Amino acid sequence: MKKISIVIFLLVTIIAGMVFSGCNNDETSEKLSELRLVGTIGPLSIPLAYMVDNNVMSSVAEKTTLQTWATPQQLQAIVAGGQADFVSLPTNAAATFYNKGIQLKLLDCSIWNILFVVSSDPDVHSITDLVGKRIVVPYQAGVPDAVFQYVLTMQGIDPEKDIDIYYAPDPVQASQLLISGEESYALLSEPSATSVIAKAASMGMTLYRNLDMNEEWQIASGGSSRSAIAGSIVLGDMVENEVVIKKFMAEYKKAVEWLLANPEEAGEMGARVLAEQGFTADVLTDSLKNIEWRYVPADEGYEDIQAFFVALMEISEDFTGGKLPDEAFYYGR
Repeated sequence: MKKISIVIFLLVTIIAGMVFSGCNNDETSEKLSELRLVGTIGPLSIPLAYMVDNNVMSSVAEKTTLQTWATPQQLQAIVAGGQADFVSLPTNAAATFYNKGIQLKLLDCSIWNILFVVSSDPDVHSITDLVGKRIVVPYQAGVPDAVFQYVLTMQGIDPEKDIDIYYAPDPVQASQLLISGEESYALLSEPSATSVIAKAASMGMTLYRNLDMNEEWQIASGGSSRSAIAGSIVLGDMVENEVVIKKFMAEYKKAVEWLLANPEEAGEMGARVLAEQGFTADVLTDSLKNIEWRYVPADEGYEDIQAFFVALMEISEDFTGGKLPDEAFYYGR
């Protein structure tokens, strides 16, 4: 009887040790010294700022930092140089980096529409009304350019012959050309679209939000695909850290839900993060209403995201880095 008791005691001790050990592994016994988040000079940085301000990653990292990128060149340097752990960026940029051999995985798509045609012309009601016009487009070969060229082409408009595209280096300069009166038409992302309309009004000018590019995309694609604009990636060695990835995804989803439920507070937070770009809290709050936010994990959004890439590749394979990313690009597949 005594021997049986000893055996039972040993078994219980071993099982308890295994359970305890497993719990430690799930919570990562050793915290990261720093978790590096990188966002855009736009609304995608607001959920990341919320995560940093509320220290939601404290169970896996001693500190969490946030920086922003403003140009494709800066994004390229950050991603290629492994200067971040999690990055918010256009989905097609993520595919391009992946196809160039950079170690990363797409975690989600959270913005499905953010682009609008803004002009001083009240008579632009469809994409065909832009034929013969000159329009400013930021980020040549970037997602605004890709979406715009697809919409034009699929609606029978030749981007090289039927329309004059002037490429600006970023949305800020595109907005400046519009507000100065040097240009009359521009393709703008949020919050630039809301900001330039508000600024024009304060100067006694009227600018119009003529076209919602998501609606134009639906017309161009026949409703067969959605514009999966932007989301998040995990980068470098962090790709192997399942605990941190799952924690990030859970907290990022909560941050997007907070943003949608608290637009005024989100606008104030965005104004702090984007202070250098001059976006005010009220403009950012209004801007959030014009963005289609919908957090979708990459594995669940696989078909929509792949269809988006296929559509862009009909215009140029360069928009996705020369080919469709394989399934390993999508976290969870």
